[in-house]
Amino acid sequence: MSINLLACLHCKSDAELAFESELKKLVTASVDEPGCLAYELYQYKDEPYKYVIEEEWTDEDALGAHMETPHYKNFVRVSNALLRTAADVKILTRLI
Repeated sequence: MSINLLACLHCKSDAELAFESELKKLVTASVDEPGCLAYELYQYKDEPYKYVIEEEWTDEDALGAHMETPHYKNFVRVSNALLRTAADVKILTRLI
């Protein structure tokens, strides 16, 4: 069974363009990884400094391998300076 991850991110108001650029780099690289079934980026319509990433991976090993990639580690390093608050990341289990 696949594993899903939901990440809610809130960047600083003066960092939106830089943060969005880094997010797009992360998504572009991540969708090509082995085991990536989906990697989608959303922005709140009425709150442009808030983003959501929805990920689906074949299994926990694929998700773990993703978190060891250079592009993921770079995003974590760079985003720390751009985020207003720590990312809210949840691992989800599909019920239906």
